[in-house]
Amino acid sequence: MIHPQLQFRDYEPLNPGEPIFLTFEGKAIAYQGTSTVYPIFINEAAYYEKGIAMCLTQKKTTQI
Repeated sequence: MIHPQLQFRDYEPLNPGEPIFLTFEGKAIAYQGTSTVYPIFINEAAYYEKGIAMCLTQKKTTQI
């Protein structure tokens, strides 16, 4: 399941090593990526049946 620390934090940075999931035994599972990501649609009911817990996005800067 989604780690409680991540719930309601859409668009906020998730850094490598920070908790992303929690097992039913209460063990935290850390995000193992190599860069900071920005989770969106965390625990959205519309995605339950598809087995999608969230979408991880990356920040990009564009000059205009």
